[in-house]
Amino acid sequence: MVSLPATIVATVRNEKDTIVAFIDSLLRQSIKPAEIIIVDGASTDGTSEILEKYSKRDEIVLISQDCNIAQGRNLGISRATNNIIAVTDAGCMVTETWLKNILECFDQDPQPDVVAGNFRFICHSIFEEAVSLATFPPDRDETEAARYYPSSRSLAFKKSAWEKANGYPEWLFVAEDTLFNIRLRQLGCHFVFARDAIVRWRPRATWRALAKQRFNFARCNAQAGIGTQGYIINIKYHAAILVPLLLGLLSPWLMLLSVYPLSQHLRQNLLPQARQAAEKNNRPEMKWYVLSVMEFVRLVGIAGFMVGRLDRLTSKKYIESQKAWMGVGSLDELKI
Repeated sequence: MVSLPATIVATVRNEKDTIVAFIDSLLRQSIKPAEIIIVDGASTDGTSEILEKYSKRDEIVLISQDCNIAQGRNLGISRATNNIIAVTDAGCMVTETWLKNILECFDQDPQPDVVAGNFRFICHSIFEEAVSLATFPPDRDETEAARYYPSSRSLAFKKSAWEKANGYPEWLFVAEDTLFNIRLRQLGCHFVFARDAIVRWRPRATWRALAKQRFNFARCNAQAGIGTQGYIINIKYHAAILVPLLLGLLSPWLMLLSVYPLSQHLRQNLLPQARQAAEKNNRPEMKWYVLSVMEFVRLVGIAGFMVGRLDRLTSKKYIESQKAWMGVGSLDELKI
């Protein structure tokens, strides 16, 4: 029997076309939240006016303030009157039992500090399917990432844990939820995974939109020092492939030196997930779609990482802010 009251906090900016479906999905929860707090980050497309109607009916608490995602989440959580905070984002669809499945986890003994919710994609094209399968492995539900690195589209935690963590890192434009997860682990918080607490959302629908998203992710990861070794390994593989190709301008035979690193890159980094995706969908051609998207994401990630590293080297604010927030200026100093 679920008995804990919970506050749902969500952020939004310019989601006029999806905001009604999103809010209605929160209102249809099988276990009603004690309150729903929506932080609108200064929308300009009519989203604010729609939210005002829900606010006037006392169905949501509306906060309107120009802010980034981390600032908006912190603002909403600070206003919450309950210790259990469930976080999601506009642009998603929350299943009716999402909150129920999360709250059931808080009834466990020992009680968790953090409940990692789950998610599924809503795909409208084969490209979107490929994006979903390329950016998240088909067996994600069985991995440690599902438990320890949940998206804040589907997450819950005790407000007391958020307070200990000093909230979300407000100096990051994106990737703030990844660093927040790491901070909670640094504090020794107890995580559990709620497999059936599902939020649905749509992946990027075009190459351009995907490039912008993954560039920003990689840039902010680099600013915070997240996943540095993975990016460096990716750069080494691509350098080992690219340099011989460029030397081939001097002598075509030198291009052959790229064959071995290219085959290793395909065998170790791309083909296993691409094949798994094709098997899961029972569509052999999906392997090539997924492989193409995976390589595209890696190339864009390299560009974003290099810009983010330059940001970190040329501006002291990233290291200083991180050190003030979590006590270390680099994640290499953490043993988690």
